[in-house]
Amino acid sequence: MRVWKDIISGDEMVSDSFNYVELYDGAALEFKARFVTKKENDDCGVAANVDEDAEEGAKAEGADDKTVTVIDIVDALRLEEISLDKKGFMSYVKGYLKTIKEKLEAAGKADRVPVFQKGATELVKFLVSRWDEVQIWTGESGNWEAGFGYCLMKEQTDDGPTFYFFNDGLKQEKY
Repeated sequence: MRVWKDIISGDEMVSDSFNYVELYDGAALEFKARFVTKKENDDCGVAANVDEDAEEGAKAEGADDKTVTVIDIVDALRLEEISLDKKGFMSYVKGYLKTIKEKLEAAGKADRVPVFQKGATELVKFLVSRWDEVQIWTGESGNWEAGFGYCLMKEQTDDGPTFYFFNDGLKQEKY
């Protein structure tokens, strides 16, 4: 299994357990997510493990079996939703893309910079064009200087949202 980690925070952002494609000459990754239903409070049988000698009123009640619908990528990678308006996003992304450019140059990948900048610009334009539909997700650490995941319903007929990440802001690790 491969996991993509943010190069700034080290947070795991996504894995190859989800279907994906590269976009914009490899500058972006697009992952297909699904909505899944799971038990909100699964007690794993702990409530049944009650002392037989306990008073009747002291016996634990069974766990509430409510279910919740979650996005599989968000749930699996423990992503946290954040709020950012379009102006805030443009300010953030300008600094973030500059940081990624510097990291590419420092890693001896200066030839990758023009391709990254062109592709990243195309992804930013796409996201801004649908900004009212975009949800933003940060890694588990909540580091606002790191990369984010951008989520939206690509097509109205989709089973779940589509996530976008800046590929050059991630590093792959195999497990």
